[in-house]
Amino acid sequence: MTHPLRSRIALPLLVLAVPLAARAQDTPTDAVDLGTIVVRAEDEQASPSATTFDKDKLETEYQGAGLDTILRGMAGVTTQGGKAEGGEISVNIRGMQEFGRVAVTIDGMRQNFARSGHSANGSFAVDPEMLREVTVTRGPGAKSGAIGGALELRRVAAEDLLPEDGGDSGGEFRLRYGSDLATPTVHGAYATRLGEAFDLTVAGTRSEDDDYTAPDGTKVISRNLIRSGLATLGYNTANGQRLTFTASQLSEDYITGSYSGFPRDTDLRQHSFSLGYEAKDILGGWDVNGTLYDTRTRLWQERLDDDLNGTGITRSYQTRTLGLLLEAERDFLLGNRTHDIALRLEAFRDTARTLDDSGSLTPSGNRDVWSLTAEDTVSFGALAVTFGLTADSYGLDSDDGTASGDAVSPSIALEYPLGAGFTVNASAAMAYRPPSLNETLVSGMHPEPADFPIIPNPDLVPERARTIELGVSYARDGLLVPGDSLSLRAAIYQSNVDDYIDLESLGTVFNSYYQYNNVDHVRIKGLELEGTYDTGRFFGSLAGQITESEDLSDGSELTKVAPDRLVLTAGMRSADRRRQGGARLTFVSAKEGGDEPSKGWQTMDLFLTQQVSDRASVSLALNNIFDETYTPHLETRPYPGFNALASLTLRF
Repeated sequence: MTHPLRSRIALPLLVLAVPLAARAQDTPTDAVDLGTIVVRAEDEQASPSATTFDKDKLETEYQGAGLDTILRGMAGVTTQGGKAEGGEISVNIRGMQEFGRVAVTIDGMRQNFARSGHSANGSFAVDPEMLREVTVTRGPGAKSGAIGGALELRRVAAEDLLPEDGGDSGGEFRLRYGSDLATPTVHGAYATRLGEAFDLTVAGTRSEDDDYTAPDGTKVISRNLIRSGLATLGYNTANGQRLTFTASQLSEDYITGSYSGFPRDTDLRQHSFSLGYEAKDILGGWDVNGTLYDTRTRLWQERLDDDLNGTGITRSYQTRTLGLLLEAERDFLLGNRTHDIALRLEAFRDTARTLDDSGSLTPSGNRDVWSLTAEDTVSFGALAVTFGLTADSYGLDSDDGTASGDAVSPSIALEYPLGAGFTVNASAAMAYRPPSLNETLVSGMHPEPADFPIIPNPDLVPERARTIELGVSYARDGLLVPGDSLSLRAAIYQSNVDDYIDLESLGTVFNSYYQYNNVDHVRIKGLELEGTYDTGRFFGSLAGQITESEDLSDGSELTKVAPDRLVLTAGMRSADRRRQGGARLTFVSAKEGGDEPSKGWQTMDLFLTQQVSDRASVSLALNNIFDETYTPHLETRPYPGFNALASLTLRF
């Protein structure tokens, strides 16, 4: 039987292939037109494994959207949490999530907060109004331990606000009002130069989501008050180096557990401090970027009764991460070949503290991780080959035991231009994911009514992933009409994870217990497709994924692997580029296997932005216009039905 969603994904491929084939047939055999070779900016990834949504895309197509909605617009990416209940969110890339399988950084700072429970075991919080760039890298290698991939979030900085003509100050003010907001969202950001060497950037947000009733009548408690602030002091040296010091805070107040377990009043507080460094052509030609940081997340909860009144029973989870991320690149000649060398040093310490008088399954303890990656890209004619080697080491320590380990993981990647705009990429990589504190040293009793012990396992073996990927990209300008551009990227991949870690029931009927163990091997494979087409007046994009998974020990499907999905976006701009509008359609298939099956769903969203003046614009987002009842995979409550959001942005 033909899979309906896979047919939807295949159809755009065929439609896009027709003009390519027709153009190829029209080209005389004695005069092959290779077109124009286009060097694209970093946010238009040439690699099929990475995708970036820049500031313009976030402000127009995803105006006011949560990070969960933004990430579902990328192939191979989904989330758990972030809307229907709670302010925390966990990212899933190619079926991998939790326990560090996906590395999340905000301005280079690791987000390692984790707590055991029935929701995601590893989550973070971020103010979406602060974001100016969202980058996802699929597959291993982007960060230490990230066998699934990495998410990099960049918040507002001076470069986003200061005028391009060299003016001394600039800023923006944004006001949003929507049907799902309890109060209007207010966001402001301002940057100014303090003399010739210094600059200062400050930003702040206040927003409050409201409870809502889904189209099927389900009442969802989703009120969340967010308050965030950021300040960055930058210093530019006389020889072109740049230092930045950033301090930020985020607070979120919401209720969790209303539909499973006990409802709890939850206060999340996050503070971070970072020292950034950028330099080009130093120490003999190296380009260097570095971040030294201290980020602290504290989640405090009070149990509520059935009427949502406090009972005085509290608990708290705290994670402090001290870390360093240092990256360096340079080219040099060896023999008659150019070598592009890239080095990455990553080291961090997590200190977790749990305070819970009733007992908790989130252990207190310390985790130390360091990683060194070296890559060398060499060209052999048109073929570019990247050789990589990563050394990882970790140590865990708590009152219930210790654990440590290390490994070396190789990788190789090939890139070969076929001509006429086509490029082939292939890669093979091994990756190493150390077990976390929550897996290795968890110890205690599961809360009632399911009363059973979970015991530590300091003998856990780290997960080892072997991933192969084959991708093809196509980029060309002037394909159908003068001035248009088409970019397509497709990839097929397979990841085999040995010694996959999962929670198992062990012992006898009279002496049963649970423990995290290495449960043999799992395999995840899939197809991902992303494409954009833009004529200046008209634009469109697509992002699709087909994913299959298997636990090789019993043939079962993995629960965390997301269902097939296709996202189509189309729109147009006015001749003077002051107006832009469009629609986004999302098709998601049903998930029938695994422990948490889900139904398929489809939604349509509309967006419009009108430039009122050179300094002011208004925007309107109409989401889920057909009032569809839908619950994304891994969520427990339906998402909102039809909702509207209006925005006013002033720039000065």
